Amino acid sequence: MAVIVPGILTNDEEDYIKRLRLAEHIASLIQIDVVDGKFAKSNTVGVDVISKYSSSKSLEIQLMVITPSDYIAQLARLPYVSRIIFPYECEEDIGENIYSVKKHKKQIGLSLNPDTPVELASNFFDDIDLLLLMTGRPGFSGQKLGEDTYERLHQVKFLSPGLALEVDIGVNEGNVAKLARAGADFLVTSSAIYDATDFYVAYEKLAKLASAKA
Repeated sequence: MAVIVPGILTNDEEDYIKRLRLAEHIASLIQIDVVDGKFAKSNTVGVDVISKYSSSKSLEIQLMVITPSDYIAQLARLPYVSRIIFPYECEEDIGENIYSVKKHKKQIGLSLNPDTPVELASNFFDDIDLLLLMTGRPGFSGQKLGEDTYERLHQVKFLSPGLALEVDIGVNEGNVAKLARAGADFLVTSSAIYDATDFYVAYEKLAKLASAKA
């Protein structure tokens, strides 16, 4: 069984609040992507916009940035932010950033780009609450699920059976059930729900598929 997490990736403030309010009606956890234009080529709304609009639900912030320390303290002060995720491939000390998030009593997640071997990050598995597997290019929605995603899920479960796993990019009704069976605990989806004719129907369908027993 996996939790469906609406993902918001936008550089438009009006679009951000529209998507956030839609998601709040149905999801308990919402992911907000923050991209600096350096770690990935796209740009998104920043901490100023996230701070401006309080949320009735828990937000996990996925930092796709080269210097997470520039964002962690500001985000950690927001009571509706429950988890901060930053990339293994950032240009800063990973251990220090993990400690910084934990110091603020927030959950900490580490993300891996699709071309980063799972084993490289295994030294940090005991220190984090969640590992996020990116299945495509960071910073862009609407991509297909990477073919090796299932194998990567199995690898993490073998190395650290108790570590929560999240999958982002390419999640849709054709693969959510298989991803959940492969060990994913959280499945981030954007295009599959926000581009659907009916947002709520699309979300409920994904949630039902993700919770179906094998």
